[in-house]
Amino acid sequence: MGTLNIDRYHAAMGDASFKDVARLHDQRLSDAEATFYVTQRKLPFAPCLGHERLVRLLVDSQIDRPRLRFLEQDRGGLQLFAKAIEDIQFVGKIRAVRPGTIVFAHEPFADIRGAFGLTQAQEIKFEHAFDLPMTTASTAMQFRMAAGDNRWLSDFSLRRNGDIERAVDIAVYAFIGGFNDTSNLEAAHRLDIPAVGTEAHYWQQAYIEYMDQPEIEPRTGKPKHFEQVAFERWLDANPNGTTLLLDTIDVYMGAVHAAMAATSNEARRRAFKGFRVDSGNLAELGEWCLHFFAANGLHGLRANLTGDLTVERVKDIVAEFPEVAGFGIGTKLSSEVPAVAGVIFKQCLMKDQPTLKASNSEDKITLPGRLQLFRGHDNRGMYVHDIIGLDDEQVEIPDAVKVERLLVPFWENGQHSAIPSIEKQKAFVEEQRKRFIDIENYPCNLSEKLRRLRDDLVARLRADNSGWQEVLKMTEPAVVEQETKG
Repeated sequence: MGTLNIDRYHAAMGDASFKDVARLHDQRLSDAEATFYVTQRKLPFAPCLGHERLVRLLVDSQIDRPRLRFLEQDRGGLQLFAKAIEDIQFVGKIRAVRPGTIVFAHEPFADIRGAFGLTQAQEIKFEHAFDLPMTTASTAMQFRMAAGDNRWLSDFSLRRNGDIERAVDIAVYAFIGGFNDTSNLEAAHRLDIPAVGTEAHYWQQAYIEYMDQPEIEPRTGKPKHFEQVAFERWLDANPNGTTLLLDTIDVYMGAVHAAMAATSNEARRRAFKGFRVDSGNLAELGEWCLHFFAANGLHGLRANLTGDLTVERVKDIVAEFPEVAGFGIGTKLSSEVPAVAGVIFKQCLMKDQPTLKASNSEDKITLPGRLQLFRGHDNRGMYVHDIIGLDDEQVEIPDAVKVERLLVPFWENGQHSAIPSIEKQKAFVEEQRKRFIDIENYPCNLSEKLRRLRDDLVARLRADNSGWQEVLKMTEPAVVEQETKG
């Protein structure tokens, strides 16, 4: 079933700003073969994920009758477009990098070739398919690099996602990008991702009656603090192991009450596997608690830290408190990410003729021609350099003993290549990450042939000898003259 999206043209229902194309007044233009490439501009690096979402969108692309009737009423200037797309499925060709391939900003990770009229209408599918997965996986990768390979990372973002389906997606792509598990039970159920959680603040709060009607601690003959009672009940309910949350009242008090609860009998001692600190100076408090518990015979506990953690804060904590066992990441994984991928879909060929958008901003000039992404490997299997070039080139990369072509066939005649399981994609991302010596400074350049093609085409597009000055009046001649020279 097609979806209604007037905001930004697309899929079968489209963007009213594209109505001139959508009307298909020029049938020759509509039927001519065109190629568009797909990249992202905002993330320094990201695993390319979302292939399965793209397949769903392509398969589900046939528009339904109510939306066809809407278009036929010409509300968006799309009456002829509605007739053209009725009962048509996209049958073009798509190439893409392998699911999970780590790509860098501005590198082409997919392209699509087919009849111009329908091919350009697939833009939103690519943007919606790849933007969220790549953003999430890139963020997860950065957290993994900050935490190190031996520390646990848990997705605690469920409450920050605003929608259960988005929350499931976040859990999936964070897992592929480097996280170990999720607190999202729906994601764990659907996708066989490990599920974890800790005791919540409101568990202690629920035992407030024991402040006025306390139990007596047999070891001291004095009233138990109500938080100790709450911890004891939680340990009793989770005999196979659990994590206690210490900062409901005060971390130092929480540690004391947790120790009192855990040392009250052997079953509770065995159940106490770790603690969580969610506020304050996390490194300082986590280290103090770990030493305090060890001094009271509670050894080998896992210190888990949470609380609006950023990548930089995780790096700082690891440096200050090397014994930290893991982190729970929520807000900064999903709702407050520093940058989204910014996936874009740009035309690069029309009737086999290279084309591009020249733009007034240098960083928005697009690439022409049938593109290819080349990656060089050295004799140890380490990645050394990426080159964006043209598909008919034989690219050589210094220090590389092997040059791999990353764009490969993915979709043709309604059939797509196999998509690996979540576990295989996760393993592939991890394996690649270890093959970059310095992923944050990894070199990527244009081939000389592509650079010349781009620069020459920009110059030709900007050259205008039509004599328009003789026809049009110039209100600001100096400005116009400067712009035409530029």
